[in-house]
Amino acid sequence: MFAELLQQRGLSLDRLQSFCLVVQAGGVTKAAKGDPAKQSLFSRQVKELEEFFGAELMRRKGRGIVLTAAGERLNVLARECFASLLDFKSVCKGLPVEIVIGAGESIIDWVLMSRLGEVRKKLPNVRLKFLNLATSEVVRRLADGVIDFGVVRKDAMARPLQCMSLGVMGYSLFVPEGLRGAVTGAKALEALPLATLEGEGSFRKELSAIARKNRLELKIEVECASFPLVARAVGTGSLAAVLPSVAAVDLRRLGVQELKIGILDSLRREVCLAWSPRVLRIRAALDKASKVFAQAFRVASAE
Repeated sequence: MFAELLQQRGLSLDRLQSFCLVVQAGGVTKAAKGDPAKQSLFSRQVKELEEFFGAELMRRKGRGIVLTAAGERLNVLARECFASLLDFKSVCKGLPVEIVIGAGESIIDWVLMSRLGEVRKKLPNVRLKFLNLATSEVVRRLADGVIDFGVVRKDAMARPLQCMSLGVMGYSLFVPEGLRGAVTGAKALEALPLATLEGEGSFRKELSAIARKNRLELKIEVECASFPLVARAVGTGSLAAVLPSVAAVDLRRLGVQELKIGILDSLRREVCLAWSPRVLRIRAALDKASKVFAQAFRVASAE
């Protein structure tokens, strides 16, 4: 049945694995991690695959590589093949099936981890791996078949990925007990010392736009690399912050008050569970997992 594939030398699981490693690392040198022997092996094995299929799979671009159309197709096929075989082996031996979920740090901390007990009860023979990734990286890895599920903003979705809504994540002003005063509502945003995200990402730009529109001057005194770090700053009792409403799962235990402020409604974003339909079709364990995740991982503001 597969004689045409097996009669000619050049195709093997080892070569396909090397190809996938080079693609994931972004180049032969990066995949080899400074080992000259591995670098030579990877280069030779990729060339042997190109000769076997009669197609160029990748080209050099600067210090990295860029896949051709054939290379992109082979990368997806190889990863799907490896994932299916690994699942089959795990099921045959009664071992846990690994499922990889990519999301931002705040989603992992305040949504996924808070529901972990519920998920593990419903998926007893599954080993979960959570990866802290930027939204764009989650979408890219889903499309490449590197991860199984992602939790991302719906407006970041791209074909051929599919998704299921987990609800709308809103934002609130969180104020520790020691900073509570007579000022409430929008004016509290300029009356309180604030911690927020550093840099010029979409959140900072939108928060600044809200302040300009409402003629508010924000007192930003601490900047952090992630929302969970901002929440830790609030937990010290000396700073307030605008955070995703799901942060309340941690901050309420510290006596921090959550204030719903109307002008922050423009920050609201629909969040969804995303996956590649191709990967879901070939990995039987993922179908049940998708249903469990869709129920368990609904964002707090949508409950």
